[in-house]
Amino acid sequence: MLIVSLHRICKKDIDRIMKNYFRTSLLLLLIVSCTGRPGVQKDGAEAWRTETELLNGLLQEKKEPEAIEKAKEKINELLSRVSAEDSTQADYAAELVSVLIRAYTATRNFPEGLSLLDSLSRVPYIQKNCPYDLYACKAYINQLMGNNEKAIECADEYLQLPECKDDTRYILNAEAVSGVYAYCSNDIHKAIGVLQDAVERYRKGGQYPHILRLISRLGIYYRLMGEYEKASAINQEAISSYNDSLPPQEVVIAYGEQSNLYAALGLYKEALQYNTMAVHYASQKDSFGLGDVYRYRADLFLNTGPLDSVFHYLRLGEQVSTRQRSFRGVLVNKIQQLKSYLEEPDSVQRAVQLGRTLCADTARIPKWAKYQFELYFGKAFLKAGDTAQAIALIKDASQGFATMDMVNMEYEANDILLEHFRQHAATGEFMYYYNRNRLFADSLKTDEKLRAMAASNIRFDTALKEKENERLSLLVEMQQRHIFYDIYVFVTLVLFLGGAIAYILRKRKTNRVIIERSRQEIERLISSQRKLNQHNEELAKKIEQLTANNNLTPIHQLVCQSLLSKEDENAFRQSFATIYPYYLPSLRRRYPQVTRNEELLAMLICMGQNTDEIALVLGINRTSVNVVRSRMRKNLGLSKEESLDEVVKQFLQNG
Repeated sequence: MLIVSLHRICKKDIDRIMKNYFRTSLLLLLIVSCTGRPGVQKDGAEAWRTETELLNGLLQEKKEPEAIEKAKEKINELLSRVSAEDSTQADYAAELVSVLIRAYTATRNFPEGLSLLDSLSRVPYIQKNCPYDLYACKAYINQLMGNNEKAIECADEYLQLPECKDDTRYILNAEAVSGVYAYCSNDIHKAIGVLQDAVERYRKGGQYPHILRLISRLGIYYRLMGEYEKASAINQEAISSYNDSLPPQEVVIAYGEQSNLYAALGLYKEALQYNTMAVHYASQKDSFGLGDVYRYRADLFLNTGPLDSVFHYLRLGEQVSTRQRSFRGVLVNKIQQLKSYLEEPDSVQRAVQLGRTLCADTARIPKWAKYQFELYFGKAFLKAGDTAQAIALIKDASQGFATMDMVNMEYEANDILLEHFRQHAATGEFMYYYNRNRLFADSLKTDEKLRAMAASNIRFDTALKEKENERLSLLVEMQQRHIFYDIYVFVTLVLFLGGAIAYILRKRKTNRVIIERSRQEIERLISSQRKLNQHNEELAKKIEQLTANNNLTPIHQLVCQSLLSKEDENAFRQSFATIYPYYLPSLRRRYPQVTRNEELLAMLICMGQNTDEIALVLGINRTSVNVVRSRMRKNLGLSKEESLDEVVKQFLQNG
């Protein structure tokens, strides 16, 4: 049983089958896909190739009427002298037919295109060599004209033909035939079977320039049948196979369908990302699918909000479909707009008014779209209080959905009818719709479970693929830049070494200057300190004189004067550290108990000062210096055999 709603067929899938009105050449290249002909005459082939190129040029310039007239003249000339043995002439005839069909399609003159195919089917040579192409093209043209039954009949006749041995021919016609089964008869199983064979033949060597589009259509059908993981895998195959050398419309369906798949699984964030890519590629050529992807985007916002975005993208979709003269696109757009109005409490009357304007067009639209319109129009009447009209429309919609096996849509319509008949105690009708819903309630629950499971699997697979893609991208990028980095590193290394050498030489010169200046500063400080101490000796004499005279106040002032100022000591320490930057850190690390005065004594010893010179610098007598040295030995824990001078000087080596 089909377990997914064809609600998405009318809005998201089946209309996309229609999006290439102006590309029917892929379906109607009759002779290009005819049987291979080994005896082609080179000169004749060159001649007809030149003529068909001129005709194709007219089509590109939008001069369809002129192209039709010239092609008719050429084909009449050809058919009047065609020989069953001349394969070149048959190829030429098919190219001319291709030009005519594309011109009729571009001008939407489908009846004349169909008439041309009927006349060709009476030509013995064409009938003998191209029956697959004739039936496939007839089916497609009838589909475009809305002749669904005739389209299905032609597609059935196509499948009854002997197996086509030419893989390229089969792939060419498969897209048209599968679209007829999906769009006209809702026979998704047959559509999948035809496309699966086509994809398999392509993988075995068949040729088809639009294979990505065909693969994407297979993804559509997989999703409609609830085979979500298959759909995701084949869509990703199409997306990953795309490159900038291909026309952008080749990947539009893949991105759009992957977006629809994620939306069906409730993954709206991912769906919006893929839809953004679909809009990007569709916008590059204003393709027929642009209106569709705008409508799909509106449907995404209908589920996530805001409603302003819904109506914005519906307006864009309608503008594109109007510009491209797509009646079906405009109609589907309005049906979706009607559905969106139902989500706004203040827009019920607008929904009713829009539904009334669409009533006149229901005879021209496909049945699935008609039933959907009836459901939404009935909902609008129900909200407006017109129960009689509402129930009549919804009952018609329910019956229509049942005939087309649109399970989810029928279930939605039946739910409304069940509530109405329950309230009005209409037991008979209530039981009818209750039993109908029971038929597929279990399948819908199973479908929900499958959706949840598929969503979980796709999330997991997507995360793995993203990580793998990131890893591969990084690896490729690293390989591509390997040579560049080697050169860059080599040049940088040379420059760095040159700069380092220059820096070291300059630094050495600068350091020699700094060290010399520091030595001079130390010598100046020591000389200055000696002079200061000589001055202190003179002061000491004055102190003795003042003491003898009992004048103690000047003595107190003199005694309070600092023999070695703090500033001078700091300047000495700074200069010493410039010459020997690691001396004090090494001394402190080895003897953390050393005092500040002992550090000063050690630095003076390292500067080669003897006891008398140290006494002079510190402003104390020789005996006091020896006392300081003795205390320092004890503090450092030196034995009698160890020399204080040698111990403190050993740390100069670390500097």
